[in-house]
Amino acid sequence: MRINRKSGLAILGLVAGGILMGSSINANAALNPSSTLPKTDMVDVSSWQGNLTAADYQTLASNGVKAVTIKASEGTGYVNPNLPQQVQYAQQAGLSINFYHFAHFTSTDQAQTEAQTFINAVKSVTSSTNVVMVTDFESSELAGVTKDNNNANLAAFDAALNQAGYNKTDLYTMASWLGVHVDTNATNAGWIADYPGQPSGSKYPNANAWQWASDYRFPSINQNLDVSQMNNDYYLNSGTVNTSNTTNSASSSSSASSSSTTPTPTSNKSSKKSQVVLVPGPSAGKQYSASRSKSVKLVWRKNMGKHSYTTTKGARYSKHLGIRYGYNADLPNITWVTDAHEKLYKKNTGKYAIYYHVRSTTGNHGGWIWRGYLQ
Repeated sequence: MRINRKSGLAILGLVAGGILMGSSINANAALNPSSTLPKTDMVDVSSWQGNLTAADYQTLASNGVKAVTIKASEGTGYVNPNLPQQVQYAQQAGLSINFYHFAHFTSTDQAQTEAQTFINAVKSVTSSTNVVMVTDFESSELAGVTKDNNNANLAAFDAALNQAGYNKTDLYTMASWLGVHVDTNATNAGWIADYPGQPSGSKYPNANAWQWASDYRFPSINQNLDVSQMNNDYYLNSGTVNTSNTTNSASSSSSASSSSTTPTPTSNKSSKKSQVVLVPGPSAGKQYSASRSKSVKLVWRKNMGKHSYTTTKGARYSKHLGIRYGYNADLPNITWVTDAHEKLYKKNTGKYAIYYHVRSTTGNHGGWIWRGYLQ
């Protein structure tokens, strides 16, 4: 969950989804599977891992991963546009699914507001409250708040989650912050990030999990991933079920639009409480296209100012166009607001194209749209 990949506000406006620069955590060269390394039974993902395919999640499961914790939201205005798709793929692979929120709150009022953003995001993909709701506590402004106030704000955040029926909470933070900027407690035993140069054995036995690397490479997945070793079963046996059968949800930014839903059974046999995910199916063709993703090459990607557009043409895609989130014609009344743009080289035509990253004013929809379709 390093800051250059995890915090959407810090890097691409509200685009992406981290450990603080200047922390004591050390990054390694890419780590490959080895019997001397700690376990890799939990992985966390955000929109930065939006390119992972259903097959990749199956690879994770076949290589010892038991749980995935997915970024749902950040602050008060960002919802992970890949959230529904990542839930679907993780569920299909039989992984236990939990969620995290990247916190920016510096007061109890802000904490309660951010908690509602988190709750709304999770409710958009599941009606189950049998999930771990993690506060990702590492944003730079939190270091300027006293530990007592941070603890009080975190308690207000958790109280709002509890009131909504979420009784499994946890705190993610770096080891250097423990006891300095924030404390663990009986309800937040902790998910502690600490990346030793030569990771082995186990650390923080009283915490729920130890995140020991951010650069682990699983077989056939050409991308560094955060990996954690769980110290207990707190993050296991979470069940999920989609609650949204409305047109809006079916055409959300991270799932293709459809007028019907198709149940997908979970293969997590260890959980008696697990439920099925109802995932909106694509309206035409496959939602993920490897050939489309491989047909483009990134030239540059940059932040940009906020500009408002409308369109009913084309579709919304992931940053490499591999995943189609939905057709713009399905959301004719949405106002799209930009926060980033990118230039792609299209290998099949030999031409360049500019795509804008946009999100709806409510934050419920988003993706990359070709500039020529925006009005």
